Amino acid sequence: MKFKLALILALIHSPIYANVTGSDLQIFNATTNGLDFVTVHSSETLIPGIANLGLFGNYAVNTLPRYDESGATVARSNSVQDSVLASDFNFGLGLTRNIDMGISIPSVVYQDIKDEGARGEFGNTGVTEIRANVKYRFLGEADGGMAVVASINQNLTQNNPFTGSNPGPILNLELVGDILLYRTAFAVNIGYRKRNPGDPVESFPIEPLQDQVIWSGAISQHMPSLDTKVIFEVFAASPVKETNTGSSRDVSASEALLGIKYDYDRNVAIHLGASTEMSHGTASPDWRAYTGINYVTGHYTKKKVKLTVKKKPKPKKRKKKTGSKPQLPPPPLPVIPESLTVPDNYPPEPPGVGDDVVVLRDVNFAFDSDYKVVAGAKEALDTLADHLEKRGYQKVIIEGHTDSLGSDDYNINLGRRRAQTIRNYLVKVKKLDASKIKVLTYGEFRPIADNGNYQGRQINRRVVFRILY
Repeated sequence: MKFKLALILALIHSPIYANVTGSDLQIFNATTNGLDFVTVHSSETLIPGIANLGLFGNYAVNTLPRYDESGATVARSNSVQDSVLASDFNFGLGLTRNIDMGISIPSVVYQDIKDEGARGEFGNTGVTEIRANVKYRFLGEADGGMAVVASINQNLTQNNPFTGSNPGPILNLELVGDILLYRTAFAVNIGYRKRNPGDPVESFPIEPLQDQVIWSGAISQHMPSLDTKVIFEVFAASPVKETNTGSSRDVSASEALLGIKYDYDRNVAIHLGASTEMSHGTASPDWRAYTGINYVTGHYTKKKVKLTVKKKPKPKKRKKKTGSKPQLPPPPLPVIPESLTVPDNYPPEPPGVGDDVVVLRDVNFAFDSDYKVVAGAKEALDTLADHLEKRGYQKVIIEGHTDSLGSDDYNINLGRRRAQTIRNYLVKVKKLDASKIKVLTYGEFRPIADNGNYQGRQINRRVVFRILY
């Protein structure tokens, strides 16, 4: 609640701002879904029903280009010639199993110019463009995959020499690939930026930029003991062909970034880091510092499924004895209610014992609690108990699993308390045989999703029932 109030106050007392990719002065673009990295896309999409709000600010030094009368770029000095404060206000939403969307509202908040002459400079502060994107993941599981990201941004800056006067929208299409190896994630993005430039701006000695190739890569290392990810990224844009007023190097941009993402709590992640130019071109700052915050909320959308029972081999047919009663088919199995349903892209459980594996999802698990489980999951547990009584069983193993927030010992105990609370309900309320129900706890040590983001932690908080018939 405190974070929501702080975010509202920040938006009231200062203009909404974001990076200015459409204006081609900065190429720092925080992703709208807030998953995994900072500016680089992973193939993962927001689960349906989960939304992300992001607010990023970045301060870049010596990022505005200068030109002489012929249009040639003037070399920068070692001193600070200009500085720009900008940021992203982002919104992302999971739509379907493999599709999410996002919107960015970029603005320039502040600029300080110390040189005279022809230069790339904003006439005033405020919104510079509106950008929207959609991601489709066509391949992958919890440990990586591939996706395509399509985005469109419309420049709103008047007399922008990089886009020209009255330009059309800029279209971007990127191919994304990533992989998660234990706690280290790798991602590569490569794409094409289709421009629709307007007419050259009078009195400014450069032509609007043409189509570009865009690419980026990232590595992140998750450290659960610190609730933190260390992230390294590189990102760049280069023109497909040169214009008459600038070399490819002059109108290219590239940066290398090093930062951290700290999970403050279940919903809030804080970013902090810096970047520097990899090549001395337009829009590549001498250095940049950034900070940001993501607030994620919501639960995954589910669909009803039936409890699956392992099929036994059919017995051999025997001759019917005269006068014997016909055997009746077994009664239909009960349908598991929503509190025991599986989201479309829910990762499978690790292999283990059990003819049936049923999972109680995080819908009813409050953070740092075990006593609230039964009240919220009563219907699901009642249905499961009824099934066990009708079907018959030899043993039920109840496993408690948590996310990585908190210490190892704490999570081991929390997993045990949750599993034990459910066992107590099944034994004391549903009158199941206590000798047939065993409790185990794995804490945070058997995750089935990435603990480095909100929805992964939500998936990892679960209770697993392994049923032996």
